[in-house]
Amino acid sequence: MKNQSQFVVSPNTVPCNASITVQSPVNMFGSDSYHIVNDSGELIRKGRICDQTREFSLSVGGMPDGIYWLVMGELRERFTIV
Repeated sequence: MKNQSQFVVSPNTVPCNASITVQSPVNMFGSDSYHIVNDSGELIRKGRICDQTREFSLSVGGMPDGIYWLVMGELRERFTIV
């Protein structure tokens, strides 16, 4: 999977039991779903993007500390939970 960083995950580093905000300069979400995988590539969570605007939030509550990737279609962005 090619790392094409065309969207931003913030905050990055994420405190546990928080949420991340996903922002894009353009409406580029060609996919209507997302996946969160750990640094080993294991699927942690998946869901649907209900509002394909330029900004939305995802809960990461209950996920252990670590490095994760938010994947939407061919795009992905790394974030860390501490």
